[in-house]
Amino acid sequence: MRALALTLLCVAAASGARAADDPAAIAKTLGDKFAAACGSGNVEAVLTLYRDDARVVYPGAGQSAAGKAELRPMVEATCRKGGPELKLVGYRAVFIDAKHTAIASLGDWSMAGTGPDGKATVTPVRATEVLVKDKGGWRYAVDHASIGVPPAP
Repeated sequence: MRALALTLLCVAAASGARAADDPAAIAKTLGDKFAAACGSGNVEAVLTLYRDDARVVYPGAGQSAAGKAELRPMVEATCRKGGPELKLVGYRAVFIDAKHTAIASLGDWSMAGTGPDGKATVTPVRATEVLVKDKGGWRYAVDHASIGVPPAP
């Protein structure tokens, strides 16, 4: 029984180490936190995911920010309960430094909501991000989201 417990502990530690070394898994974890906080309208939780000096571009005209003070109104307008539902589709990511403290990622999202005509819509959103690990964990340093062009019918 003791050997089984030790084996399970080693397997759990090894899988945790692999996840910590997988930039796509790290980016997905941060993306999942963003989607949950944004979907619940928790502006403060969304802002904690960004560095104080983050550079951010959201899809709307004029929606760019340098730092959290400029980012706050964008988050307040975007992340509200009952607003469009953001769903993470996938991430492709790579470490961009030897110490594995910076990640460049391409995120694919879908945004479900209601169009101007009152009909349900699903819009693809693409995000180009730079994540940086600091004493507080992984945070967005750069986040550029853009509306994807749907495929031709």
